[in-house]
Order: sequence, then C-alpha cells, then structure tokens
Amino acid sequence: MAEPESTSGLAAGARASRRRAFSFPKSARIVSRADFEALYASAPKAAGRYVVVWAAPGKTGASRLGVAAAKRTFRDAHQRNRAKRLVRESFRLLRLSMRGGPLDVAVAARYRILSAKEGDVRADLARTLAKLPAAAAAPAGEERR
Repeated sequence: MAEPESTSGLAAGARASRRRAFSFPKSARIVSRADFEALYASAPKAAGRYVVVWAAPGKTGASRLGVAAAKRTFRDAHQRNRAKRLVRESFRLLRLSMRGGPLDVAVAARYRILSAKEGDVRADLARTLAKLPAAAAAPAGEERR
C-alpha cells in the first residue's frame, strides 16, 4: 500500500531543505576580477599547508568564495579542476558553521593540495581562516591559535 501523499511530500521537502542548506549556488561565488583584486589589495592574508586565504567582511547577505588555481602552479586543466573542487567542497561544508557575519573569501590553492584528501583540505581551510585577525572568520568549533 502506498504512503499517504502528505507524508511522502513532507519527507521529500525535508530532504530538499537539507540539500539547499548545503548547496553552493552561483550567488555564493566571487567571480569578478574587481572583487578578487579588492580582496587581494585590502584583506588580511593567511597561509596554510594547502591554501592561501584572504578574507574580509562580506558585501552581500551570505559568505562568498572565490578560488584561484593558477596555470603556473597547475599545468593541466584536470589538476586545476581538482584543486578548485576540493576548495569549493571544503568551504561549502564550513560555510554554515562560520561565526559572525558574512565573509568574502578568496583562496589560492597550493600544488600540494593535489595529494590531499578532502577532509585534510577542510581542516586546513578551517585552521587558516582561524588565523585571520577578523573574529568572524573563525569557524565555530575551531580554536584560535
């Protein structure tokens, strides 16, 4: 016997809501050259094992991420794509646990990110964000060093 319509609709709605909470829409990305240059010029910088991070208070209502994977560092397109994918996924999972207001974050991937696992990149990104002077940049649950 099939489930009543309202019960299955509720479960599907809850799953969709969870997916939206962890999604990473285009509006959460920094794509313009001017936004990148503004962050590089004025935002504080912190370096980690796999990434270099610039972060400043956000201009929009949500935290945004911009990822740079230079051709000079990553010769092949598949290497650049993997580096960007690892950083985007790590930020997507950390974004909801970030304290304070929204941030604009620019991340430059280092070559050694190619040999890292996603969990290692996420931990490194969280540690690197915690190094930044802005208290809002520290993800919840991470100790400031």
